Amino acid sequence: MKEQKTYFVAVDTEEIREVSVPDSSIEYEIMASPDEVKEIQQLFIKKSKDGRKATEYLGKPFDEWGADDERRNYDDHLIKIYRRLYELGTNDTKNKINQLGLF
Repeated sequence: MKEQKTYFVAVDTEEIREVSVPDSSIEYEIMASPDEVKEIQQLFIKKSKDGRKATEYLGKPFDEWGADDERRNYDDHLIKIYRRLYELGTNDTKNKINQLGLF
């Protein structure tokens, strides 16, 4: 079994830290291996990419073709991030995510 360490993940800033930084943003405490941390980082990258694609439609208000798909992809990646954080999270993290009512 791979070695797991405690990490603190801030979804809004897409940061994964080994030290908690209280009052900077909402953090989710997880126990993860280096591979699991990389997986979360990859999900952040995919979410950001989809977010950029979705915002391209803001400058073209009457050209919405494709915008819904990009927004849906963004939402799907965000849900995958929260689901993974839930799976790796402490009881406190699981409670915080449950309160969001995402799944």
